[in-house]
Amino acid sequence: MAFRDVVGNQRAVQIIQKEVERGRVYPAYLFTGMEGIGKRLVAVNMAKALNCPNGEGDACDGCPSCQRMDKGVHPDLLQINPTGEVIKIGQIRELQRSLAFKPYEARWRVVIVDGAERMTRETANAFLKTLEEPPQSTTIILVAAALEGLPPTVLSRCQRITFNPLSDEEVQKVLADQLTPEEIHFRAPLAGGSPGRAVRMDGEEVTQARGALPSALSPSLGQRLQLAQELARQEGSGGIFLEILGGWLRDLIVYRETGDEGMLLNRDLADEVKRVASQQKTEGLLRDFWSILLIQRGIEAHGNLQLSLESALLGIGGT
Repeated sequence: MAFRDVVGNQRAVQIIQKEVERGRVYPAYLFTGMEGIGKRLVAVNMAKALNCPNGEGDACDGCPSCQRMDKGVHPDLLQINPTGEVIKIGQIRELQRSLAFKPYEARWRVVIVDGAERMTRETANAFLKTLEEPPQSTTIILVAAALEGLPPTVLSRCQRITFNPLSDEEVQKVLADQLTPEEIHFRAPLAGGSPGRAVRMDGEEVTQARGALPSALSPSLGQRLQLAQELARQEGSGGIFLEILGGWLRDLIVYRETGDEGMLLNRDLADEVKRVASQQKTEGLLRDFWSILLIQRGIEAHGNLQLSLESALLGIGGT
C-alpha cells in the first residue's frame, strides 16, 4: 500500500507527502488520533516513500525496499511496540545503540514507536535526548492514541499531525476485503470511525448485544437491572451493548426529525424504530443519547462497568 491507497485522513496524508516530496522532513513526528484509523499504516508508508527509488513522493510498492518495509524486515525501518502494557526503558536503550550506527542502505532511516503513550516516565526521559538530537538522515515517528500519557517535554519536540475518525463510507471501504457484507453491516456503525476496531470486534458478542436490546427497552426496571448484571459478567459485551443502545437512540432521533428510513444505522429494525419513535419526544431522546455518551466516557476512564450499565438502563426512561 502507498499514500495513494490510504482511505481517509487525506489532509494528514497530503501534508506528509508534500514534506517527503521536498525532502524536508522533521526530525520527529507525533501521529495522534484514536486507535485503528491508520496512523501506523501511514507511518510505514512514509518510510517507504522516503526510500523508494522509483517513486516521486510516494512508494512504488514493487521495489525490494518497499516490499521489505511492508514485511517489517528492512534494516533501516526500526519499530518499537509495547511489551505487555508499557514500552520499557530497555527497548529505548537498544534503539539508541542501533542509532549510533549509520543507516545500512536507505536514504532515510525511520523509527516508528507505536503506542508511544505507553512509555513509562523513565522511558520517556531516556528518549528525550534522541528526540532532541536524532542522528543525521533519521526521522522518528511516535504513534499515539492519547496525548495524556506523553510528557510535555516529548510533545514539544515533535511535529504533531492529527488523524481523525473515518466516515461510515470510508470504514466500509476499508473493511470490504476483510469482512463479509453482513459483518460490515453490523460492525461498521459500531466502529466509531475506526476500521481496526470493527475488525477486532467479536461477532458473537455483537449478536448477543443486539439481541439484548428488547430487554433494555422493557418497562420492567427489574428486567433492566438483571440485564445490566448479565452484560457486566460478559467481557466485551457491555461496551458493545452501549454502542448499540446509542445507535438505537440516534436512529429514533433521526427518524423523528427527518422521517428518512435511509439514514438509519439499524435499517433491519426500521419498523420497530418507526413504532417507538412515534411514541417518544425528541427532547427526551436527546437527553438519553447524551447520557449514554457520558456513561461511555466514564467507562473509558476506568469506571465501574456494572454501575455504568445500570445507570444507562435505568436512565433511558423506557425508550
